[in-house]
Amino acid sequence: MRAAVIDLGSNSIRLLVADISSKGEVIPVARDLITTRLGRGVNQNNILDEKSISDTVSALVNFRNKAKSLGSERIFAFGTSALREASNSSALLEKTKEIGINVEILSGEREALLSFFGARLGLKTVEVSLVIDIGGNSTEFVLGDDEKIEKAESLPIGAVRWTQKYIKSDPPAFNEIAQARKQIDLMIKDFADYFKKVKESKEVTVIGVGGTLTTLAAVAQELEVYDSNKVHGYVLNKQTIDDIFLKLLFKTSEERLKVKGLMPQRADIITAGVLIAKSIMEDFNISQITVSESDIMEAYLVENLELRTDSSV
Repeated sequence: MRAAVIDLGSNSIRLLVADISSKGEVIPVARDLITTRLGRGVNQNNILDEKSISDTVSALVNFRNKAKSLGSERIFAFGTSALREASNSSALLEKTKEIGINVEILSGEREALLSFFGARLGLKTVEVSLVIDIGGNSTEFVLGDDEKIEKAESLPIGAVRWTQKYIKSDPPAFNEIAQARKQIDLMIKDFADYFKKVKESKEVTVIGVGGTLTTLAAVAQELEVYDSNKVHGYVLNKQTIDDIFLKLLFKTSEERLKVKGLMPQRADIITAGVLIAKSIMEDFNISQITVSESDIMEAYLVENLELRTDSSV
């Protein structure tokens, strides 16, 4: 059947329309993205601001109409970190119901697990893997395989959140980067220590999802036009991420607009995003990350159409 899912992220609202087979295979028909910065007000005062709410509702109407025009039989929607944390999430949910869309707010743990299964689904991974999802307001880590989740965690670290919290200068000042890095190190230390012990006895494939990592894959290839086929499965090595970080670090937001592969809507938050990716790779002692275009959205569709054969999520 053909169905659609909408992801109300902290930075962007995303649409996936796909055909889903009886075996749970997800075949994308169309994707779309609109940046609404839903998490902007949440980081400042724990509320969704009026502009973010208005822009998000407009994006949802756009995506609802597009999904229906493409023949979607069902339309699902879910929200993550911004809606979890905002004290006025109900204000947005009431408006989404008025346009015929019910939005489920995912817990951090469920978000992490769905990202894990979605990434593995897209890359057809069977071995033990670590899935890293760097979002606008949160980052998820999940380590395991199809039989067992060894460790999962959702942390309040993200490209939008870190930009608003630490990056006050343009380009960033040295002390801002240092403070932002120090807090990342403190927050990821527990998972990093656990992961390094696991790596001593097991081979682990590292998979990355989310806007920061897909953007890094596009920048690494200097894509004039974003191509999901070239991004999906692309292997980012540590040196590449270091090079991109240095390339961006001393540029202003306006100068970053000229970087090939970087969408204009991410020019102001990408430096913080790359810093998060770089810090994770260094603290976890990771040499490369395989980027997946398949993520939480694919897993959410499969789960809600009751095509999973296990109850892990």
